Amino acid sequence: MRLLLRIVTLACLCVMAACGGGGGTSSNAGTPSIDVSGANVATITVGAGPVVNGQTLTAPNIPFVTLTICVPNTSTCTQVDHIELDTGSAGLRLVSSAAIAALGLPLETVTGGDTLAECAQFADGVTWGAVRLADVRIANELASGIPVEIVADSAVPAIPEACSSISTPLQTVTALGANGIVGVGTLVNDCGTSCEQQALDYYYGCTASSCSTTTLDQDAQVPNPVAHFASDNNGTIIEMPSLPAAGSAAAQGAVIFGIGTQSNNGVSGVTVYTTDSSGRFTATYGGAALNQSLVDSGSNGLFFPSAIAGCSPTSSASGFYCPASTAAVSVAVTGTNGATTTVDLSIGNALSLFASGNLAYDDIGGSLSGLFDFGLPFFYGRTVYTAISGQSTPAGAGPYYAF
Repeated sequence: MRLLLRIVTLACLCVMAACGGGGGTSSNAGTPSIDVSGANVATITVGAGPVVNGQTLTAPNIPFVTLTICVPNTSTCTQVDHIELDTGSAGLRLVSSAAIAALGLPLETVTGGDTLAECAQFADGVTWGAVRLADVRIANELASGIPVEIVADSAVPAIPEACSSISTPLQTVTALGANGIVGVGTLVNDCGTSCEQQALDYYYGCTASSCSTTTLDQDAQVPNPVAHFASDNNGTIIEMPSLPAAGSAAAQGAVIFGIGTQSNNGVSGVTVYTTDSSGRFTATYGGAALNQSLVDSGSNGLFFPSAIAGCSPTSSASGFYCPASTAAVSVAVTGTNGATTTVDLSIGNALSLFASGNLAYDDIGGSLSGLFDFGLPFFYGRTVYTAISGQSTPAGAGPYYAF
């Protein structure tokens, strides 16, 4: 079974207090930005998060976009901001709110009429909620009548132990660090054939009082919304600005929908690195071939196994690396097609960097065994393509990353 990766560790989310407005002043007055226009372009904002009970959530390197959610085939809609854009997963998950509840989105059901619920699994936790149908619009793109997970939806019982025991429940905006997550990675849907063939701890059929695991056809699973656009549906291109060495208070980039479908999304000046069916490739670092590596905008750092000194576990930067001086990191990327390149990155002292109060950094990272997670720091100063599995593009069929 595939685990959806959004490797923003709990330690990383706990940095919110250190990076908040009360912690210091930004060292950079300007906001680095990318200027890309078009009906298939949405703005990505890295900066202050959503407001909860009058307090603004702040965590470093969270890429936010804004979506419009509608009752299928109607003009009854609500706009939801601060949705995390994640190339490491598939599917839209929204934390339940008064505005979402007021829409009355239709529930998806399973055979027998039970309500469909989902236990979506990320590297830092799980989300539990009902699956409802919605029209989802981002920029001028529309995914019509797709299943979405409404986290902490009162239409289903409380999170079952079989789900909560997997990892920490992320049932609130504060726990998630966002109003939702939109997964626009290489996969068409979030579980695939695994959930068709077995009743895993992923999809459930629920009565008013209990829930049981269920198999689920792929066309009923929570999908990558990009794959359901009428056009521009074969992948995404993310462009983020370069950052100064000390980071920036905020940053603004763009996600362009489609690859080679319009004049603003051609494939040029990049190398294609194909992946396995789960969107993984090999990254070689420190002599170790890490063959479960991925490019993941939903991770707020570069996460990989290293002897680089970690920050004190009692510090606000616990979980991150804190080298005495900036560490150079050279990693070889190899696609399943044999294409290879060396990527040069840097790791700074997270505790020192966070003291600035900035929220956008291209050089923070932390320890993770078994893979190299090219999180949001990798995206700054680059144009990164993510092609969806089975979809054709001018550079070949997905799944692949290109940069």
